[in-house]
Amino acid sequence: MSLDLNELKKDHRTSYLADMLEKLLREEEQVREMLAGDDALQELAAKELKFIREEKERIEHQIQEILDKDREQEEFPNEIVLEVRAGAGGDEASLFAWELAHMYEKFSESQGWLWRVNYESKSELSGYKEASFEIKGKDVFKKMRYETGVHRVQRIPATEKNGRVHTSTASVAVLPIKKKINFKIDPSEFEMEYSRSGGKGGQNVNKVETAVRIIHKPT
Repeated sequence: MSLDLNELKKDHRTSYLADMLEKLLREEEQVREMLAGDDALQELAAKELKFIREEKERIEHQIQEILDKDREQEEFPNEIVLEVRAGAGGDEASLFAWELAHMYEKFSESQGWLWRVNYESKSELSGYKEASFEIKGKDVFKKMRYETGVHRVQRIPATEKNGRVHTSTASVAVLPIKKKINFKIDPSEFEMEYSRSGGKGGQNVNKVETAVRIIHKPT
């Protein structure tokens, strides 16, 4: 397993494990030197090496579990924005959109997720023309991602007086909220060039260096 100890030391969750692993690597190197030396020490060194390798595997496994959890969190975040919009079908579509949102709210409650209303635009019948919600909780994106798309219902609407079946649609979007990534920008990697602009613009264009070009040296 290839692990970057320097990077692991920067994370408070893995720093102590990285220190332990670094210590074991040093001890492993010392024991290997013993194995290549005095024959009388080889049996003792072999036992010590076996113990060190077992400890290394245990620590590496713990580190990998933490990294895998981070990777899963990045792929399946525990926060989403749920958007619901009425489609074809007029007021009946807005009622259907409200019913979908109400269903998702009840499902969120059953899962122990936090539900918050971001925005609501209601129709005359108190249905949703469109609405946005924020949901937070374990496995929320994993369980909700396949709800994205157009949903359709065929029924006799509450607005229908002649008993005819209507088809109405509503669209649902599930947008993951991912963790913020901190970018480190080294100013020494950038080179800025100033020059006078060309084209129309009067004397200011010809006298003042208003054109700026930024070059990222590594790329």
